[in-house]
Amino acid sequence: MVQKTLILLLLALPSLVAGQTFQASVIGGFNFSQIDGDDLFGFHKPGVNAGIRVVAVLGDRWRVGPEILYSQQGAKRQDNSLNISPYDAFRLNTLEVPLMAYYKDWRLVAEAGFSYQRLFSYEVDDSFGQDITPVTELQDNLVAFKAGVTYLLNPNWGINMQWSKHLLDIDVEDQINTSFKGRSVSLRLVYTFGQGEALPKRTKEE
Repeated sequence: MVQKTLILLLLALPSLVAGQTFQASVIGGFNFSQIDGDDLFGFHKPGVNAGIRVVAVLGDRWRVGPEILYSQQGAKRQDNSLNISPYDAFRLNTLEVPLMAYYKDWRLVAEAGFSYQRLFSYEVDDSFGQDITPVTELQDNLVAFKAGVTYLLNPNWGINMQWSKHLLDIDVEDQINTSFKGRSVSLRLVYTFGQGEALPKRTKEE
């Protein structure tokens, strides 16, 4: 279902780029994530972060719009770790829809916003490596705050780094005697279709 949705949206991108009011981009990269509260310290769980972005252009500097992403998150015990935790790994597969605002200055684009995440599958292993998914109920619907920055290599290509933190607990209330909230650092390439991102014109003061 997720793959079909992304394919349909990719096919629709050329028509969105035809006008000057909107910009469409494809995004691909990786998450490095952890879960606060599980005692598995460090961003040791890599995962895919990929999808599309469509923004409304609000002048030379401002844009606003959603992304639609396939995003893998979770947590993992580091090899030879001394962490005392009843868990070995969390693997979360989400369909993520961030709504972001962007401010562009020279070659830098700052971004911030909120993200809805639909958890459509997950796996949880205990400290012995046993699958305890059937007895570990997690929330299907999550909300996160996101902030980041993109460096524009040229009008079409950019390197994006983004930080994300869940605002709601991942675990279902009374199922686990703690509070779990995920955090991720994402490193992504962004390709913007058409003419891409023209740099703002310099003023006399600059």
